[in-house]
Amino acid sequence: MAVEYVVMPLFDDEDYEYQIALEGNSYTFRAYYNSRTALWHFDLSTEDGTPVVLGEALVPNYPILWDYALFPLTGYIFLEPISDNNTEKYKSNPRALSSYYRMFWIWGAPD
Repeated sequence: MAVEYVVMPLFDDEDYEYQIALEGNSYTFRAYYNSRTALWHFDLSTEDGTPVVLGEALVPNYPILWDYALFPLTGYIFLEPISDNNTEKYKSNPRALSSYYRMFWIWGAPD
């Protein structure tokens, strides 16, 4: 199986959610900024609202959920900096997350 990915949109609101198809199933993705921790977090729920992951931090350059058993999901989220500058720019301007990063759901195995 080849590696596959889906682009996960980022928005400039400090709290938003959207529906997304991941590995053939529909999920609700919610991202929100927590000023107390100075971090972005996310929740992932099934289409019927059953939580899959709650309150996980969005961390740049790390395969988020890689070490979770989330059947039927097999992939992970990757938050990729758009430039090589400061990877924590979102802390000084959290509403500009989409200006600093691209986010992907990645699954499958290299051939």
